[in-house]
Amino acid sequence: MSAQTSPGTSALDVRLPGIDPTLYLVTDSAQCASVNRSVAATVAEAVAGGAHVVQVRDKDVSDSEFLALTLEVLDAVETVRDREGIDRPVPVFVNDRVPVAAELNAAGHLVHVHVGQSDMGPALVREAIGTQPLIGLSAAIPEEFRIARETGVVDLVGIGPVYDTTTKKDAPGGIGPARLRDLAAEAGIPSVGIGGIDVARAPELRGTGVEGICVVSAICLAEDPRAAARALREAYGA
Repeated sequence: MSAQTSPGTSALDVRLPGIDPTLYLVTDSAQCASVNRSVAATVAEAVAGGAHVVQVRDKDVSDSEFLALTLEVLDAVETVRDREGIDRPVPVFVNDRVPVAAELNAAGHLVHVHVGQSDMGPALVREAIGTQPLIGLSAAIPEEFRIARETGVVDLVGIGPVYDTTTKKDAPGGIGPARLRDLAAEAGIPSVGIGGIDVARAPELRGTGVEGICVVSAICLAEDPRAAARALREAYGA
């Protein structure tokens, strides 16, 4: 995924062909459970509503449990794509669990990997999962973007938190839309904004240079995840 961009072709087209990262859902098992809904059911409804990138995240389960959860999500995504006639791919990322991703890919289930700055480095992730899966990376400062560009293996960066958030423990304060715009321009890699984004704030992120918005609680805690996804896309202007 490190091909050079040819004239008339955007970096997004090269790195994420056919993929729509406008609305990117990161799952939270505890939040889904708190509203009596499974992660897979939440994902299915969100994808039907327009969340066309999904990241499975659960820091509190074993690798075997996480693998089973990811398989449930993969099945939910394919079922809803068939049912709703969604032609474009809906990539499923796993958060950090590189061995799980490698095992799933070896078994024929295409999954991608998102890592943070304290997780396995992107170059090592690429060695572990091969050339086909995408690699996402959380980044927040110019030096992190520079390193990401130099690896040549990062396909998408998550920038944030854009707003203050309690979803992720020990998250720093929100950077705001203006700083997001600066960092998206600095990144040199397709990016999404993440952190504290909801329907009310999504319009503030139009024109910031990111390819989309990434949400957790705005969908996972929603009474109707499908309606929530539609509302978020509309608010963002997609």
